[in-house]
Amino acid sequence: MALAGCGGDDEDEPAPTPSDATATATETSTAPGEPATETDATEPEDTAPATSPEDQEGGAGDEVPAQSQALLTGRGGRITPRVVRVPAFISVRVELRSADGGPYVLRFGGTTLAVRDEVRSMSHRFDGLRPGAALVGKSATGAGNPVRIEATAEPGP
Repeated sequence: MALAGCGGDDEDEPAPTPSDATATATETSTAPGEPATETDATEPEDTAPATSPEDQEGGAGDEVPAQSQALLTGRGGRITPRVVRVPAFISVRVELRSADGGPYVLRFGGTTLAVRDEVRSMSHRFDGLRPGAALVGKSATGAGNPVRIEATAEPGP
Protein backbone atom coordinates (compact mmCIF):
# COMPACT_ATOMS: atom_id res chain seq x y z
CA MET A 1 0.00 0.00 0.00
CA ALA A 2 1.48 3.34 -1.03
CA LEU A 3 0.45 6.80 0.10
CA ALA A 4 0.21 9.43 -2.58
CA GLY A 5 1.08 13.12 -1.99
CA CYS A 6 2.99 14.91 0.72
CA GLY A 7 1.42 16.11 3.90
CA GLY A 8 -2.10 17.41 4.11
CA ASP A 9 -5.29 15.90 5.41
CA ASP A 10 -6.99 12.90 3.96
CA GLU A 11 -10.34 14.47 4.66
CA ASP A 12 -12.22 16.21 1.88
CA GLU A 13 -13.12 19.80 2.60
CA PRO A 14 -16.16 21.38 1.00
CA ALA A 15 -15.40 24.01 -1.63
CA PRO A 16 -16.21 27.61 -0.60
CA THR A 17 -19.41 28.96 -2.07
CA PRO A 18 -19.72 32.54 -3.30
CA SER A 19 -21.72 34.75 -0.99
CA ASP A 20 -23.95 37.70 -1.78
CA ALA A 21 -22.15 39.65 0.98
CA THR A 22 -18.95 39.81 -1.10
CA ALA A 23 -20.52 41.68 -3.97
CA THR A 24 -18.87 45.04 -4.63
CA ALA A 25 -21.73 46.79 -6.35
CA THR A 26 -25.06 47.66 -4.81
CA GLU A 27 -28.18 48.68 -6.62
CA THR A 28 -30.16 51.69 -5.43
CA SER A 29 -33.89 52.02 -5.70
CA THR A 30 -35.19 54.44 -8.28
CA ALA A 31 -38.46 56.10 -8.98
CA PRO A 32 -40.43 55.00 -12.09
CA GLY A 33 -39.02 56.54 -15.23
CA GLU A 34 -35.53 57.13 -13.79
CA PRO A 35 -32.62 54.97 -14.90
CA ALA A 36 -31.11 52.62 -12.32
CA THR A 37 -27.72 53.63 -10.94
CA GLU A 38 -25.04 51.53 -9.35
CA THR A 39 -22.51 52.60 -6.76
CA ASP A 40 -19.15 50.89 -6.59
CA ALA A 41 -18.08 50.43 -2.97
CA THR A 42 -14.42 50.76 -4.00
CA GLU A 43 -14.82 54.33 -5.29
CA PRO A 44 -13.73 57.06 -2.83
CA GLU A 45 -16.36 59.48 -1.64
CA ASP A 46 -16.12 63.07 -2.77
CA THR A 47 -14.98 65.18 0.16
CA ALA A 48 -14.12 68.82 0.56
CA PRO A 49 -10.40 69.52 0.22
CA ALA A 50 -8.63 69.40 3.58
CA THR A 51 -7.11 72.63 4.80
CA SER A 52 -3.46 72.82 5.73
CA PRO A 53 -2.58 72.82 9.46
CA GLU A 54 -0.97 76.20 8.83
CA ASP A 55 -4.39 77.62 7.89
CA GLN A 56 -6.21 76.34 10.97
CA GLU A 57 -6.48 78.16 14.30
CA GLY A 58 -3.69 76.95 16.54
CA GLY A 59 -2.11 75.23 13.53
CA ALA A 60 1.48 74.39 12.80
CA GLY A 61 2.70 77.99 12.66
CA ASP A 62 1.00 79.21 15.83
CA GLU A 63 3.29 77.59 18.38
CA VAL A 64 5.43 79.48 20.83
CA PRO A 65 8.86 80.00 19.27
CA ALA A 66 11.79 78.02 20.62
CA GLN A 67 13.52 79.59 23.57
CA SER A 68 15.99 78.70 26.26
CA GLN A 69 15.72 79.80 29.86
CA ALA A 70 18.22 81.40 32.19
CA LEU A 71 16.87 81.18 35.74
CA LEU A 72 18.70 83.52 38.12
CA THR A 73 18.08 83.46 41.87
CA GLY A 74 18.89 86.19 44.38
CA ARG A 75 19.65 84.99 47.90
CA GLY A 76 21.78 86.49 50.63
CA GLY A 77 22.79 89.50 48.53
CA ARG A 78 24.17 87.35 45.67
CA ILE A 79 22.68 86.32 42.34
CA THR A 80 23.40 82.79 41.13
CA PRO A 81 24.44 81.27 38.86
CA ARG A 82 27.01 83.78 37.72
CA VAL A 83 27.34 82.23 34.23
CA VAL A 84 24.54 80.62 32.20
CA ARG A 85 25.29 78.89 28.88
CA VAL A 86 22.56 78.90 26.21
CA PRO A 87 22.40 77.73 22.57
CA ALA A 88 23.23 80.27 19.86
CA PHE A 89 20.45 81.86 17.77
CA ILE A 90 17.64 80.70 20.11
CA SER A 91 15.87 83.41 22.11
CA VAL A 92 16.61 83.51 25.83
CA ARG A 93 14.05 84.04 28.57
CA VAL A 94 15.92 85.51 31.52
CA GLU A 95 14.06 85.18 34.82
CA LEU A 96 15.23 86.80 38.03
CA ARG A 97 13.77 85.51 41.32
CA SER A 98 14.20 86.66 44.89
CA ALA A 99 14.44 83.59 47.12
CA ASP A 100 14.77 85.60 50.34
CA GLY A 101 12.44 88.50 49.57
CA GLY A 102 15.32 90.96 49.29
CA PRO A 103 15.72 93.49 46.48
CA TYR A 104 17.76 92.43 43.43
CA VAL A 105 18.18 94.47 40.26
CA LEU A 106 19.96 93.47 37.04
CA ARG A 107 20.42 95.72 34.01
CA PHE A 108 20.98 94.16 30.59
CA GLY A 109 21.64 97.24 28.44
CA GLY A 110 18.30 99.08 28.33
CA THR A 111 16.34 96.30 30.05
CA THR A 112 16.04 96.21 33.83
CA LEU A 113 14.83 93.26 35.90
CA ALA A 114 13.96 94.24 39.48
CA VAL A 115 12.54 91.97 42.20
CA ARG A 116 11.82 92.53 45.88
CA ASP A 117 9.41 91.35 48.55
CA GLU A 118 6.21 92.31 46.64
CA VAL A 119 7.48 91.22 43.19
CA ARG A 120 9.36 87.95 43.72
CA SER A 121 9.94 87.12 40.04
CA MET A 122 10.42 89.06 36.80
CA SER A 123 11.42 87.94 33.32
CA HIS A 124 12.28 89.27 29.88
CA ARG A 125 12.82 87.51 26.55
CA PHE A 126 15.95 88.49 24.61
CA ASP A 127 16.67 87.71 20.96
CA GLY A 128 19.03 84.83 20.25
CA LEU A 129 22.75 85.46 20.50
CA ARG A 130 25.43 84.76 17.93
CA PRO A 131 27.88 81.97 18.81
CA GLY A 132 30.30 83.17 21.49
CA ALA A 133 28.30 86.36 22.22
CA ALA A 134 27.10 87.17 25.74
CA LEU A 135 24.49 89.20 27.62
CA VAL A 136 25.92 90.82 30.72
CA GLY A 137 23.60 91.76 33.55
CA LYS A 138 25.08 94.32 35.91
CA SER A 139 23.74 94.73 39.39
CA ALA A 140 22.05 98.06 40.05
CA THR A 141 22.24 97.50 43.80
CA GLY A 142 25.53 97.75 45.68
CA ALA A 143 25.55 94.17 46.98
CA GLY A 144 24.74 92.25 43.80
CA ASN A 145 27.18 90.60 41.40
CA PRO A 146 27.23 90.68 37.58
CA VAL A 147 25.70 87.78 35.62
CA ARG A 148 26.82 86.54 32.22
CA ILE A 149 24.62 84.66 29.72
CA GLU A 150 26.80 83.10 27.01
CA ALA A 151 25.85 81.53 23.69
CA THR A 152 28.26 78.60 24.08
CA ALA A 153 25.93 75.63 24.67
CA GLU A 154 24.80 73.16 22.02
CA PRO A 155 21.05 73.08 21.28
CA GLY A 156 19.08 69.98 22.17
CA PRO A 157 17.47 68.23 25.09
